[in-house]
Amino acid sequence: MSPEPAATSLSTRSGRSFFFGILVALSLITLALAVWAWQRTEALPPAQSVTVSQEEAPDFSLQTVDGKTITLTDLRGKVVLLNFWATWCPPCNAEMPDLDALQRAYSAEHDFTVLGVNLQEDRTVVEKYAHAAGITFPLLLDEDGDVSTSRYSVRTLPMSFIIDRDGRIRDAWTGRLSRGAMVDRLEQVW
Repeated sequence: MSPEPAATSLSTRSGRSFFFGILVALSLITLALAVWAWQRTEALPPAQSVTVSQEEAPDFSLQTVDGKTITLTDLRGKVVLLNFWATWCPPCNAEMPDLDALQRAYSAEHDFTVLGVNLQEDRTVVEKYAHAAGITFPLLLDEDGDVSTSRYSVRTLPMSFIIDRDGRIRDAWTGRLSRGAMVDRLEQVW
């Protein structure tokens, strides 16, 4: 005996309703996760200024991810935005596009460069991150942490310094700063 058409129709509708319910639930979960991720990025702690005495920036030589060596004193005559960061640091990741945009927009016009000093991560991790994020400014490897912790007393990431053309620290802050706020600070040195 075959099932009656009404029973088959009811079973098909129940299956569709169940599938539709799962689809709605998954959509709501996805939406909730997106809102949570957005709020987490927006809720990053604000940057805090660090008092500087316009002392000479401690010199260093570090290798870039592509094996070149950069020495800070070789950059005298340029304004340098020195940024200490790590790939596992959410505020660092959030400000990387702004740092890259600054490098692209102002390097030639203001004889300016951004240097990203990575705190003790493996070269391949940093190289993979730079490639995926499309970073164009030099990323330096502080493999033993000496430059970050001993010479610049970095205790919180990200931490940034503006170094003037004479090699003196003119501004510093911890935490993520917007591109506009960075430009405002750089304009005091350009």
